[in-house]
Amino acid sequence: MKYLFYIPLFILLSFSFECKAQCNTQTTICSQEGVAGPFTFSTPGPAVSNCLDFFGPGYAYIVLYITQSGPLEMLISGDATTGYLDVAIFAIPAGEDPCVAIQNTANEISCNYSSAASGCNQIGSYFSCPSSVSAPMVSAGDKLMIVVENWSGSSSNFTLELAPAPAAQSGPGNTTIIPLTSTVYSSTSPFQMNAIDNGGVWSGPGISATGLFDPSITGSGFFTVTYSLGAPPCDATSSYQIVVNGLLAAEMNSVDVECKGDNVQISWETATQTNCNYFNVERSRNGYDYEIIDTLDGYGTTNEAQFYVSTVQSDAQHNYYRLVEVDFNGEKTIYGPYYSDCSIDPFLVFPNPSYDAVNIHLTGFSLKETELILYNALGKVVLHRTQGISKKQELSLEGFSSGVYSLLVQDRFHRKMKKIIKL
Repeated sequence: MKYLFYIPLFILLSFSFECKAQCNTQTTICSQEGVAGPFTFSTPGPAVSNCLDFFGPGYAYIVLYITQSGPLEMLISGDATTGYLDVAIFAIPAGEDPCVAIQNTANEISCNYSSAASGCNQIGSYFSCPSSVSAPMVSAGDKLMIVVENWSGSSSNFTLELAPAPAAQSGPGNTTIIPLTSTVYSSTSPFQMNAIDNGGVWSGPGISATGLFDPSITGSGFFTVTYSLGAPPCDATSSYQIVVNGLLAAEMNSVDVECKGDNVQISWETATQTNCNYFNVERSRNGYDYEIIDTLDGYGTTNEAQFYVSTVQSDAQHNYYRLVEVDFNGEKTIYGPYYSDCSIDPFLVFPNPSYDAVNIHLTGFSLKETELILYNALGKVVLHRTQGISKKQELSLEGFSSGVYSLLVQDRFHRKMKKIIKL
């Protein structure tokens, strides 16, 4: 049982803790390094967990990336041999901010409201701490957040240790930067860069620490941004080159990438060309490293529309395409990248026919520019949506009469249409 005679001590110690962000996803550990830390306590964020009472003055938030499946045998040891340290563990759903996920108690997989004032807390039975609960099973690829509550205020910092294999092991997060899927110009509005595991720190020209890139700061050119996650020795870093185009050497009316049997067809139409020597068609497996697969001549300077088609053999491993316009003076303008996967339909609508709603799955569209337009059998627009469009969404058909409709999805360079039957 915990008693409230610690209250004066809480008040005294609460002023001595280092003030940090309340929920810090930068702190990670690698169990291969043995004991991690010491970690200092910070001020509390919103109350979380089914068993933490958020009564203590100090808290810590640690993200754990599981690299080997097994029971999560874990020891938290304060720098004092007395006092209560309480611990909760949350599974972080894919793509969700850990600091948001821990506010949902449905994500909690373990919690130990310490039963002994021993200055330690144990998940599992591998270590000798007297306060313990059974170890949950976790799997490689899981992302966890550990929340430590310094209930008594006796410790000023703590270390964290995982038992050796076959217990679960951890490592650095995945800093792979998600490639851009639309062309960037110096006039493009600021946009958010993302990585597989977000929550780290971005650096480089024109980008904020949280990953907001502003082309108006950099102007046109090639700019390398860096993303770092974790703290040594459990850290990882990745880099990505952002191409910012200036004035358009070729103004595009349309660009499309389509699967045609065993081939991929890249077609585009220019409205104007200025000093245009030729176009290179390039593709990439990863969105980073491109190879030239075709070259087509330009028309120099012209205000007449020009149409191009490049047909190449499809390769399931090559999903990113882009156009590179090269001037007579050697300057380049890059259009794209454009994503295409010939193994899937870029525009899926199901179930079809349907009574009340259809699901829409989009691949390769620039979602911030995409619009959905629904036409009835007479060609009249009965629905037009430009906001809140996502890769997977539901379109309600309630209120529409039975019949055949045409659903158009388009962005600046893509235009796809499918028939929908409302029963």
